[in-house]
This record gives sequence, structure tokens and C-alpha cells, in this order.
Amino acid sequence: MAEVAAADPAGSVRWYRDVLGLPLLMTDPATGFALLGGEGGRLALRAGVPAPGGVALHVEVSDLAAELSRLAGHGVAPDGPVKASPEGYRRAVVRDPDGYAVVLFEWVAV
Repeated sequence: MAEVAAADPAGSVRWYRDVLGLPLLMTDPATGFALLGGEGGRLALRAGVPAPGGVALHVEVSDLAAELSRLAGHGVAPDGPVKASPEGYRRAVVRDPDGYAVVLFEWVAV
């Protein structure tokens, strides 16, 4: 599980739920806490001052090109071109509303 601070917790919940597609597991609007994710991992959002510099969240997708196309429909563009790794995956980086890097990756045949 990863935990990040969000300047606008409700806005961040909407982005991770409605744009990225993570299921919302619980929320406490009184404290600005939310928990999103599924069996592959969870993300905790807390009201606070974002510090995106050293944090990268990784989300596995089954079809990176399709996911980037879907996100483009929400106005989300990757930071740069899709990159391939020698370990057998392809990845692209998008940014959440607070500037955190969200690395979308798909495994490919090696």
C-alpha cells in the first residue's frame, strides 16, 4: 500500500476513481482520508501538502495503448513516449492532480 498527501482529497478521489478507474474502498470526508484499490494494491489518500518529488505510483494495465487512449479522453497525457524495459514491460508516466507520477505498465512477451 502507498499513502500520499492530497491538497484536494475529494478531487483526488474523483481522479483516481473516475479517471484512473481505481475502486473506492472507503472514504472519510471529515478527515480527508480515502482508500482506493483492489487485490493488486491499495492507495491511501490523506489531506495534506503534496510532496510528489520522490513518489511514483505503479499501476499494471492489460493494454497500455488502450489505457493511454482512454485517459486522453479525460485530458490526461503521458509525460513522454512509451518506454520499453529489458525486463519485459512497457511503461508510460502520467500525473495525478497533485503532480504525483503514476507509472502505467503492461507486461509484454520477452
